[in-house]
Amino acid sequence: MIKLVVCDLDGTIIDEQNHCDVSVTETIRKLHESGIAFAICTGRPIDTITGMMKDWGLAGITDFIVGSNGGEVADNRTGKRYYSYSLDPEVLYKIVDEYSALGLIATYYTADVLYVSDVTEEVNKVIQRIRIPLVKTDIKAMITKPEIKEMFIVEPAQMAEVEAYYQAHRDPRYIGFKTAVDLFEFNHPLLSKEVGLKIITEILDITGDEVMAFGDTTNDIEMLKYAKYGICMDNGTQDAKDVSFDIAPSMHDQGFARYIEEHIQNGNYV
Repeated sequence: MIKLVVCDLDGTIIDEQNHCDVSVTETIRKLHESGIAFAICTGRPIDTITGMMKDWGLAGITDFIVGSNGGEVADNRTGKRYYSYSLDPEVLYKIVDEYSALGLIATYYTADVLYVSDVTEEVNKVIQRIRIPLVKTDIKAMITKPEIKEMFIVEPAQMAEVEAYYQAHRDPRYIGFKTAVDLFEFNHPLLSKEVGLKIITEILDITGDEVMAFGDTTNDIEMLKYAKYGICMDNGTQDAKDVSFDIAPSMHDQGFARYIEEHIQNGNYV
């Protein structure tokens, strides 16, 4: 019996224009009618998306939000927040120095502003997608306390080079991964979307066997593996597809809604 459906945002139900298809909200309402809870699980910090929830049609129908790749969880039913692993400032300084030297654009996220080390065409594309103000600044000067993550903006054509560099220069103090075609992020090595998802399953007193999760890329892998029904979008990356229970149609073809409609009936996978 499926008791929770959890879903990534970008590339899964949110498109390149920051739009959520109405089929998604209709499907979530049907899930609730069947007694199934719904959660968002994203790399974005929670406070940066709360203002967009109404525009997406997700306000009032999302029971939980997992943000910052599992580092924070909001229980929208009670208003409670939960937090997990973060990176110390000295580790963040090292990451910023090392990856900025590769030409990547370092960032610092707040609820209201995305601070960046430089402004480029790719940076402007990201801003158009996440729709918050942009400020150029010294990113290391912004880091004064432990943070859940460090995000870099990357030219898509350079992403393979960045991933290869990361693999060749691993550091046990952090993990790095692609979260979008133009974003590469770093977290504490024990942090993943699975961590945030497990907080929700503990709150609901359920197991991974009662969860269906949807994602599309590398930072979704642990979540997709934890859920019994880990579903990767057809537009997703191969590494995420390789660990998934099944593949849903593309996000651009109402994949989330179509998969739920075809495979969940009264809480059962059919």
